[in-house]
Amino acid sequence: MVNPLDELEAVRAENHELRQRFDTLTQELSQMQGQLQTNLAEKPRIDNLLTRVLTHIGCGAIVIDLDGKVSDLNPAAVNLLMCDPQEVIGQSCDILLGTVSPLIIKTLSTEREISGQEIALNNSKGRSIPVRLGTACLTDGHGDLQGILITLEDLTRLQELSEQASRVSTLTALGEMSATIAHEIRNPLGGIGGFAGLLERDMDLEDPNRRLVKKIISGVASLNKMVTSLLNYTRPLQISLRPVDLVEITEDSLGFFEIDAGARMDEIQLERKFPNAPLICKTDPEQIQQIMLNLLHNAVQAMPGEGTLTVSIQEVDTQTDLRTHLNRPCVALEVSDTGMGMSDDVKTNLFMPFFTTKEDGNGLGLATAKKVIEAHNGDIVAESGPNAGSTFTIYIPK
Repeated sequence: MVNPLDELEAVRAENHELRQRFDTLTQELSQMQGQLQTNLAEKPRIDNLLTRVLTHIGCGAIVIDLDGKVSDLNPAAVNLLMCDPQEVIGQSCDILLGTVSPLIIKTLSTEREISGQEIALNNSKGRSIPVRLGTACLTDGHGDLQGILITLEDLTRLQELSEQASRVSTLTALGEMSATIAHEIRNPLGGIGGFAGLLERDMDLEDPNRRLVKKIISGVASLNKMVTSLLNYTRPLQISLRPVDLVEITEDSLGFFEIDAGARMDEIQLERKFPNAPLICKTDPEQIQQIMLNLLHNAVQAMPGEGTLTVSIQEVDTQTDLRTHLNRPCVALEVSDTGMGMSDDVKTNLFMPFFTTKEDGNGLGLATAKKVIEAHNGDIVAESGPNAGSTFTIYIPK
């Protein structure tokens, strides 16, 4: 038989233990509540700090949730991908990242992060952009995956510098070679030209061989011109930048061109599309004028008969102009013709040294033009198709 006093004592002990456990739980709950209040107070500050960091970092940052949808992206990502945040947030990452999205889905499923993978990514305008892609897993306090942070570093400028370094290396080798060419070829050329001139002077006007001598003299002059062009192309470029009105430079170039073209202008309809106000840019006016003259002569030569030559100048937004890689306010100079146009193969090699489609060309005119424009931190592009005419556009930063 159980003693009632013992049973009462046991109940008291149990109540005491329950009270202690309750007091302990109450204390722990109070501590947790205090910690939660602290965390809640800290959350706006931390959120604000993270927002400021993501807003001001130079690389693009995109947050993808567990469903593979875009939950946030910073201004750098918006500018890089040329997208509207309101249109992409909440949408599948396929819309924003295209062919790259399988990599992101794989990261979500395996939690294996990507580091420094170089890929080509198309922005919303269809332009291919070289980027360095990285991913980081976003987890909560318990280590459970909540999403993926994607970083995109624009490599466009890095590629440009790499290509420029490659061209400098090539030009250095060409420069060393051209010095030898100038010495080894120019002296014999001078002798050949001089003796051919003496031979022509001593020949009768009716001598049938006089025509052959003239061809020798013409060939020597052509070779000498090519050697001179090669030397000029391989020398370090000297440009002198100063604020000038590109409208005035273009008008002057057209004036010289019309005099030089002479009777050919009777067959060519010249159209000017210029703004009424000056467009001031820092340029080397002599260099730009020489490039314009070269483009104008090329355009007329592309139209054997009648045709229309259009010259235009305008300010452009390179964010929406897909023809150039530049990303800054520019002035665009355009020279368009209605001639025979060019094939894709010709366009691919157009600015390569020594590439030419002309019988009497040396292939250095457009290569030199590209070199000069890049020294202005600008760009030159060509658009054309077979029997569709051609348009050359020079972009000069404002």
